[in-house]
Amino acid sequence: MAKKVSVILVNYNGMPHLDVCIPSILGQTYSNFEIIFVDNNSSDGSLEYARSKFPQLLFVPSEKNLGYAGGINKGLKYASGEYIAPLNTDTEAAPDWLEALVDFLDRNSRAGAVTPKILLFDERDRINTMGSNIHVSGIGFCRGLNRRDDGSKIPQKVSGVSGCSYLIRREILEEIGGVLEESFMSNDDVVLSWLVNLLGYEMYCVPEAVIYHKYKLKMNPEKFYQLEKSRHALLLYSLKPLTFVVLAPVFAFTEFLIFTYSLLKGRRYIQAEFKAWVAVLGNLRGFMRRRRQVQRLRKISDPQLLRKLKLNYEWKQVLHILR
Repeated sequence: MAKKVSVILVNYNGMPHLDVCIPSILGQTYSNFEIIFVDNNSSDGSLEYARSKFPQLLFVPSEKNLGYAGGINKGLKYASGEYIAPLNTDTEAAPDWLEALVDFLDRNSRAGAVTPKILLFDERDRINTMGSNIHVSGIGFCRGLNRRDDGSKIPQKVSGVSGCSYLIRREILEEIGGVLEESFMSNDDVVLSWLVNLLGYEMYCVPEAVIYHKYKLKMNPEKFYQLEKSRHALLLYSLKPLTFVVLAPVFAFTEFLIFTYSLLKGRRYIQAEFKAWVAVLGNLRGFMRRRRQVQRLRKISDPQLLRKLKLNYEWKQVLHILR
């Protein structure tokens, strides 16, 4: 029998997107799925609108904004699917998006999660991302950003999925304790992918599955703080001490880049970086608990993990956010 998929939409004031996103999911060629609409305490009437126009959805309202990762975890509690498919609301899904992702996972037992080809919503011949390129220092880059789509349908092994859209086996998501919530927004996909890698699974971009995403590469101090907080925590609780010694030059260069970026962007970014370190070091008890959990989960060594990650920086993306 076809495996059931739980599509989790996390909504926060997403009114402008709902009339495109939800019908595109309802029109999928794959039929065995449910849509769980998690509302993060929206104030724009989008929850009430969705309830009235799309009553077939399962609605899970939250009394406070849990962030994207927290919203996925809340939806997971209500999900009945064997596969879980988080999806941003500012998207449009091609009709066979879900069918192509499910088919690949069904046929590849070593694949823990898959991500579609994500194209720019307003420039549909250009790539937003085809999975993530995750650097060994914990920075995630959009894979293929702004390249022209060549139409290839060949699945490609990637170091990480995109948080915009992915399909993951439910048992894996539950094994790692859901989407870890170090970051209120952004970087949840890097953390998730890192842990899926540690469990020894592979991840793929399946270009036959297509999502159109309203995406702009941009940064602000709050997002920078969230990214840096989760990145520092991830490295400290997942890597062995010897790995920090071996990769000291790489980590030192990355921190130099981050520090230089903060200086160039100004006082609020410097404060955000300092605040990120304080947040990580100020919660040592929680950090040690998370480290014990992750070390119990891991199925591969650090050298095996690092072979799945990237040593190169995506310089065009780095320079873009300096503007």
